[in-house]
Amino acid sequence: MRALLVGLFVLAPLALTTTPARAAQAPQEAQTTVTRAGLTVTYRDPTDAAQLPALFGAWGQARRDLGRLGLSLPSVRWTAARSAIDFARLTGGGAATLSALTRGQTIYSQRLGALAARGSLTLTARHEAFHAAQPPLPRWLAEGLARLFSGEAQTDPPGATRLEGLSAGALEAQLLSPDAGARNAAYREATRRARVRVSQVGWAGVLGGKSAR
Repeated sequence: MRALLVGLFVLAPLALTTTPARAAQAPQEAQTTVTRAGLTVTYRDPTDAAQLPALFGAWGQARRDLGRLGLSLPSVRWTAARSAIDFARLTGGGAATLSALTRGQTIYSQRLGALAARGSLTLTARHEAFHAAQPPLPRWLAEGLARLFSGEAQTDPPGATRLEGLSAGALEAQLLSPDAGARNAAYREATRRARVRVSQVGWAGVLGGKSAR
């Protein structure tokens, strides 16, 4: 899945060590793995190599920003799919409209080039970095905070979400809706509620477990 926005931080050309590997289920599909500063990226589309400096740059900035919030970013594996169909296969049916999905310390994403083409590579990296570093939180709060941290919330339309009266449980259910419109509305409402919590107790208060359902 997909959340202070900073400018795109692009690293100078890196001397990266690459390790060719083969997918266990599809040996005909070559994949490449690159590791830098705690982030291990595996990609299946060779053209994704061009996006690595931007991805590692965004990840490094996210690590620094998370540190300012008192969060530590662990070592993480990032697997970029070859296509939307490949993403669904990797995630066990993840919606093609999702940019990425974090499970534990593993992130599955759409093709890096596709994320970059729609201007969401940095936002996605920051969103998923927050999830990898966050303490246990209700789903709605985790998603809202991730969108605030990544900068995605800056593009939300102003005004009511029409979900203000929804219970926390119903909101969390809608976050998992297969309908993209309903799911996006739920993300905006989760972000609105998370912003209210942060305004009340600050980031330290929210992340320290002082916010309740």
